[in-house]
Amino acid sequence: MNRVVTVTTIALGAALVAACADPVAADPVAAPAAEQSPVDQARYIVTESAFDHDTTLNRLFEAIDRRDLTVFATVDHQAGAATVELDMPPATVVIFGAPQIGTPLMLAEPVMAAELPLRAAVFEDAEGVTHLAVTSPASIGRAFPVLATDQAQRLEGITRNLTALSAEVTGDAS
Repeated sequence: MNRVVTVTTIALGAALVAACADPVAADPVAAPAAEQSPVDQARYIVTESAFDHDTTLNRLFEAIDRRDLTVFATVDHQAGAATVELDMPPATVVIFGAPQIGTPLMLAEPVMAAELPLRAAVFEDAEGVTHLAVTSPASIGRAFPVLATDQAQRLEGITRNLTALSAEVTGDAS
């Protein structure tokens, strides 16, 4: 099973979020080139994996399963690119979560339905290095201030769990 998210997809999503959140930051003329980044590191927790794409992806599914989380969908971007005769490195998106955790967030802030369930991307960069990128719950708290106060404990729990999941999946001992 290949499920892929490309850096381009992440960058596009980050640019879209930045454009909605801060019109000055979205303007390439307003910010010096040194301050611009193709991936909004605050929007995603990106961890380099000690493993190749397929091993990292399998470890992700195993970690999700051990936590009794639900995989709602997977997207294999490499396979999608092949359907239009384009080549790209492996990139898979896994959409997962726990309705008992996410539903209260959506009840508190209905637009959270656009953010949840969470997404994880296992992708290979141009140098052939595999990474895991997961949605940052801290960015959700910044985007939805009511959740940062009313649901702070829930968001902190999600953050702890995603941090542990990322380290487990990628072999990051730090």
